[in-house]
Amino acid sequence: MHVKIEKMNELLIENNRIAMARQVSFWKREMPDRILAEFIFGADATLAATKTTGAVSADFPPLYDNIPGMLEDFEKSVDQYLLSGNWKIADDGFKTPIAWPELQFGNGMAGAIFGGELEVVSTKDHTYTFNRPVIKDWPDIYNIKFDENNVWILRIQEALRYFIENCTREFVIRPFFIYEGADFIVSMRGTTQAFYDLIDNPPELKFLYKIGRDAGIKFFEMKRKLIARHNENSLKNDHFSKMAPLHSIPMLDMDAYALCSPEIFERIGFENKQIILNHFGGGSFYIHAMGRFIIPIASHLENLTEMWLFDDPKCPAYFEDRIRWRKETFDIPLQVYCSLKEFTGAFEEKSLPGGIKYNILTDRNEISIEDITRLYSRIKKYQNSDLAGKPKS
Repeated sequence: MHVKIEKMNELLIENNRIAMARQVSFWKREMPDRILAEFIFGADATLAATKTTGAVSADFPPLYDNIPGMLEDFEKSVDQYLLSGNWKIADDGFKTPIAWPELQFGNGMAGAIFGGELEVVSTKDHTYTFNRPVIKDWPDIYNIKFDENNVWILRIQEALRYFIENCTREFVIRPFFIYEGADFIVSMRGTTQAFYDLIDNPPELKFLYKIGRDAGIKFFEMKRKLIARHNENSLKNDHFSKMAPLHSIPMLDMDAYALCSPEIFERIGFENKQIILNHFGGGSFYIHAMGRFIIPIASHLENLTEMWLFDDPKCPAYFEDRIRWRKETFDIPLQVYCSLKEFTGAFEEKSLPGGIKYNILTDRNEISIEDITRLYSRIKKYQNSDLAGKPKS
C-alpha cells in the first residue's frame, strides 16, 4: 500500500491542519484557559518506551545492522496504522506516523560516540543499547572529545539518509534527545560512581557536564540538518515544523535527576538545561512521578516549550493533582495522562485546568470514533478561566 498523505483522505489533511494549528497555539501559551486532548489506544503510553516487547535473545541481531529491514518494518507499521482507522479520529493527536529516535540505536550512543564499549540486547522489534563507563579515572576526561567522524555518528547519519532517500510512506523523523546532564554523567562514569560524583561535585564533573551539553547540541544539530527538509515536506506547516518538540527542538533528559535531591538539579542541572533551551529557542522534557520534586525548580526555566508529566507505578498520578501542578508550573504547556472515565468525569465537572494536553488512554471497544469526534467538538469549545495557567510574575 503505497499511499502518500495527500492521497489518503481529505479528512486526514483537515484533521492534521486543525491539530497542528491548535498545537502551535498551545506551545505559544495562547491557550491558558483551554485544553488539548488526544485519544491513545492500547497499552499505557507512559510505559511504552521502557517496556520490552517479546523475548530478549542473542538470536536477535541489533536492528541497526539491517537498515533496509528496519525501514521495511517501519513502513509495515505505518500501513497497519492506516488500516486501523485510528488516523480518522478528529482530536489533537498529530496523525502522521512518526519514527522513533536514532532508528533503534538506543541510549548507549551517549557513551559510544565517546568510545564507550557498547552492550546490546534485542527483541524482534526493538534494540536496546547501553554503554560501559568511559571515564574510569578523572584524567581520562582530558582524552575524550566529540568527533564527527566517530563510527556511530556516521552510522546514525547514514541510517537517516537511507530512510529519507528510500521511504515510500510519508512520516517525520525525530532527532529526539539531547543526552546530557546527570544522565550523561551516568553514561560516562557508571551509575554508582556518577551519584558519588554528584555529591562530591569535583571541578572535573562540571567540565564533564559541559562536554555532554556541547556534544549534545552539536549532535542534535547534525541530525536536525539532515532531516529538516524531509520533515518540513511531510508536515506542510512552517510554524509546527519550527516549534515541534522532538522534530526540530530537543527533548532534554531528566531521568537521573529523579534519583537525586532537588538541590542537585538546582545547583548543576538548571544552568545547563537553560543554555540548551536558549540555544534552540525552545525544548521540552518529561518528568517521571518519582522526580516530581524537580517540577517547582524546572518551572523557572525560560524558553521551555512544554513539560510532559509521566506517571510511575505506586506514585500518585499527576492527573489526580492536576490543579496543584497547574499552579506549580505557571503557564508552561503541560501533558498529562488519564483514563477516559477520569477525563470525561472532570470534563463534565469543568475541573480541567487550561494550558494542558490530556492524553486519554482507552480501548477501541470503550468508545467509538463517532463518539470521540462528538466529544472533541466539545473539547475545542472548553474554557475555564478559573483554572487557567498564569505567567510567572
